[in-house]
Amino acid sequence: MTNFLFKDRDGQTPLPPELQKGLKPKNVQTVGELDEYEEQNIAEALVWLESSKAESLDYSFWITLHKKLFGDVWTWAGQIRTHELNNPDFLLPHHIRTELAKIIADAKYWLEHNTYPKKEIIARIHEKLLTIHPFANGNGRWCRILTEFICLQYGIEAPTWNIKNKNKPEKRRKEYIEAVELARHKKQFKNLAEIIFG
Repeated sequence: MTNFLFKDRDGQTPLPPELQKGLKPKNVQTVGELDEYEEQNIAEALVWLESSKAESLDYSFWITLHKKLFGDVWTWAGQIRTHELNNPDFLLPHHIRTELAKIIADAKYWLEHNTYPKKEIIARIHEKLLTIHPFANGNGRWCRILTEFICLQYGIEAPTWNIKNKNKPEKRRKEYIEAVELARHKKQFKNLAEIIFG
């Protein structure tokens, strides 16, 4: 489980002030150093996840997963976002818990009743989680890891996250974002499913 990391950030960029709030390691100076701390935390969390028997479509597990992924780096890991974000696509804080409960119920129903093809169901869940954007940061990685865990538990093919562009991180991320936005705004999930599983 390493394909979920989209390495397209400039590691030499000084860490901006907004990313310094709630940071546990006090010696971090650049985005690259932050990435290293987060990747180490994520690696440890993935070891925990491999032996987890938790239900993948469960609110408490989702919170715990985020805390496990980022809790060594951020004080607010595993805490639902309480502030608005600049991107108008992301939900307002007071809608987050309600919408998380709704997507859990929807996802369970879709999977049980085969409402859509399995890969489309995964794309629908994935898009909704990204749009809810429940945490202050780390939503993309949390969402991709959770998506893989859901697939594992429900016997669905493992996501590869546009692996053909693994060595072209900017293109890979651009195609991913375009597919998410197409799903979000046009309710067209085919491209996103192809990115997730292609």
